[in-house]
Amino acid sequence: MKSHWSLVLLRIAAVLAALIALYQLFTGFGWAGPWPLHPRMGEATTTFAAIGAIAAFIWSRQSGNQGLLWHALGMTLFGVLQIVLGHMHLTLVHQIFGVIYLIGIIALATLAFRKPGAARTVDAPVGAPVDHR
Repeated sequence: MKSHWSLVLLRIAAVLAALIALYQLFTGFGWAGPWPLHPRMGEATTTFAAIGAIAAFIWSRQSGNQGLLWHALGMTLFGVLQIVLGHMHLTLVHQIFGVIYLIGIIALATLAFRKPGAARTVDAPVGAPVDHR
């Protein structure tokens, strides 16, 4: 079954954001990798989350699935909050929220594959219920 391009983009962006966020966990706590890359990778994670949010918006219009849209938007805003906390040097809060962000962004990637919703058929009217299997 061929997926709509916006769902494919959402999946790619969410997986990339999750992988970079996992890398962030190790560099943030000083377990691996060079520390100077940590801020740039945080910006990259937030950028991929924003790309995912845009794709989720388009997919929500196609499928009617608002859950992925709101989750992706939340992760984007959470990423911006993380960047702000990092720049303010609020290390403990930044680390705690970073772990929460990691869980949320992995959940977004998982949901994009497991429960994306179904695209509307051309014949279905805009207000018609959609089968979300």
